Amino acid sequence: MTAANTVLPPQTPQLWQHIAELKPRLRKHVRILVQDYRGERWYLLHDESAGRFNRFNAAAFEVIGRLNGDFTVQEIMHLANESRHTNQALTPEDIMQILAQLHGAEVLRGALPHSAEDVLNRYSQSKRQRRRALSNPLSLRIPLFDPNRLLDHLAPLARFFFSHTGLGIWLSIVLLAVLLALTNTSQISAAIGAKTLSASEVLSFWLLYPVVKIFHELGHGMAVKAWGGEVHETGITLLVFMPVPYVDASAASAFRDKKRRAMVGAAGIFVELLLAAFGLFIWLLTEPGIVHETALNLALIGSISTLLFNGNPLLRFDGYYVLEDLVEIPNLASRSGRFYIYLIQKYILKLSDTRSPVTADGERGWFFFYGFASPLYRLSILVGIALYLSTEFLIVGVILACWAVFIQLIRPLIRTFTFLATSQRLEAKRTRGFVALGVTLLLLGSLLMVPVPLITQAQGVIALNDNSQVQSDLDSFVKEIFVTPGSHVTSGELLFQLKDETLLTRQKTLYARLNELRTQQASEQKRSRVRGAMIADDINAVTAELTQVEARIKGLQIRSPAEGSFIFHDPYELRGQFVHQGDVLGYVIQDKQPIVRAVIKQQSVGLLRTKPLSIDVMLAGQTGAPIAATLLRQVPAGSIKLPHPALGALGGGDITVDTRDETGFTATEKVFQLDLALPQGTQVPGIGGRVYIRLNHGSEALWQQWERSIHQLLLSHLKV
Repeated sequence: MTAANTVLPPQTPQLWQHIAELKPRLRKHVRILVQDYRGERWYLLHDESAGRFNRFNAAAFEVIGRLNGDFTVQEIMHLANESRHTNQALTPEDIMQILAQLHGAEVLRGALPHSAEDVLNRYSQSKRQRRRALSNPLSLRIPLFDPNRLLDHLAPLARFFFSHTGLGIWLSIVLLAVLLALTNTSQISAAIGAKTLSASEVLSFWLLYPVVKIFHELGHGMAVKAWGGEVHETGITLLVFMPVPYVDASAASAFRDKKRRAMVGAAGIFVELLLAAFGLFIWLLTEPGIVHETALNLALIGSISTLLFNGNPLLRFDGYYVLEDLVEIPNLASRSGRFYIYLIQKYILKLSDTRSPVTADGERGWFFFYGFASPLYRLSILVGIALYLSTEFLIVGVILACWAVFIQLIRPLIRTFTFLATSQRLEAKRTRGFVALGVTLLLLGSLLMVPVPLITQAQGVIALNDNSQVQSDLDSFVKEIFVTPGSHVTSGELLFQLKDETLLTRQKTLYARLNELRTQQASEQKRSRVRGAMIADDINAVTAELTQVEARIKGLQIRSPAEGSFIFHDPYELRGQFVHQGDVLGYVIQDKQPIVRAVIKQQSVGLLRTKPLSIDVMLAGQTGAPIAATLLRQVPAGSIKLPHPALGALGGGDITVDTRDETGFTATEKVFQLDLALPQGTQVPGIGGRVYIRLNHGSEALWQQWERSIHQLLLSHLKV
């Protein structure tokens, strides 16, 4: 969607002499519409030939309403001030800003003198913005055709979709998808965690994203058509050479009902969430393959991109314009920034001529919140994307990170310094301004020195000591079970008898061969010592193999490794079942409390060795205060093998795993194992239950934590 709500920066009033005697007038194709925001009247200038809208408040319309060619600009200013019921008179600066915006929007009729045109061009932002858009090779807008006739055919469908019935159906589908997503959180997290920026994944997203945006923009167009508007332009925008469709739905600005304007803005969000729901349904119903992966990508594009970007009002996409209409605050973003500038100029720099952008009740709170939250969110999103990209594409990630820091931090600082150094308004208070800037930077710098909690987050599972597991030593069948579940057993007591007919047959064969060789040896010793020695070697070989076979046969008897209560599966299901070597048949529960077995990433190991440690854990499903745990042991060497698949991404954990290992035990990078002891009497959810762990390392200055994080990023991902 497009909108033209421009706020122009103040310029020097010395240029007034080139403007004062002009008699400007509006073009004939400009139509004026009226809208009310928070009890204040606003006016829309609709350029019907270009399809553009410009919004002005009542004070500006005191000027615009007199642009009929009968009055000079000087006379218009006096007439406007005489009719205003306020102590704040319009200044030449205000008049030039209004005329510059009209000139930039190309709604003034007739040619202007060169001197006047130069003055207005200095003020005009809209023309500069359009020129920048045309000259920017990374963001080119190419109109293609007029979709109005096509949308006329879709108008009945549009009216149904945006009716109460249609929205009810949409809400039911999306709520069902949310419910399914919540019930399959582990599976979805594992699938997302297993994704990488491979060439095939990038190509899939690159091809799928424009398709999603086609339906997104179609939603905007249908919403406009549902309430009688017209859409006369559609095309593609090349964003970093990716073709993304657009629809000029600015006709919605003429709707007097704010709910309808908001619905047009939210239409693309509705469509993307609907596509995300269908993608989730298909992903849950299909087996791994191209369709399965494409469906997940569709769900991710339609949900994550909507929630984090397009539907988030803190970024200037659809969600922002929806919020503007619902709270009835035009130009929320720019006016929020001007509100903070006003606070600084009025209360810190003590400038008496500064004006508040607040024009209606309730706006002050919105300006205060949005002016702070929006830049902070933009910076966090940009830095997050840069860090993610840096793990795969070093140069791209570094460039994006530098650009984000420059745009959000350095450039505003440069502009502030330039304003303090050059503004004529600060002629008598320039020193005060620089002192205020220095104090502000000093306070911000001191915040980096404040100690804040230093913690490491990890996950673990409830486990028993290794000697408490009862495992099968061989691939075999369960023949006999000598105990019942929950019975008390002693160390070495026989629990299971396994059966392997191949081993027994091999044992009989070896005994027969051994008897045969001994008979031959007895007869050959009298005839030939050499032949007898050869037979003796054969006897030794057969005896050695027989010893190994008998040891394996002995392993068919599974005995208890310790004393305690023996817990295992239903004996009726286990009897006769084939088990593999290493399969866990049960557990011997001793008097000792079960432990928590956790893993941490390599970059967190150093903190365990250098910082004091206290440990808090939360068991799955636990409510209330965390449980204090103690560190039993730390395996000194890292390993890519996880102690339990639940700790990996495929099992719902936070450790990235190698998707080639379907068992989920193999991590993509080394992890370090920790064993934690719980207090005696702690009720655990069961062996293998998930545990959330917080390792507390005390406090550390914020700049030190940031420095360590950057250093670890360079070591682990950038290989420097």
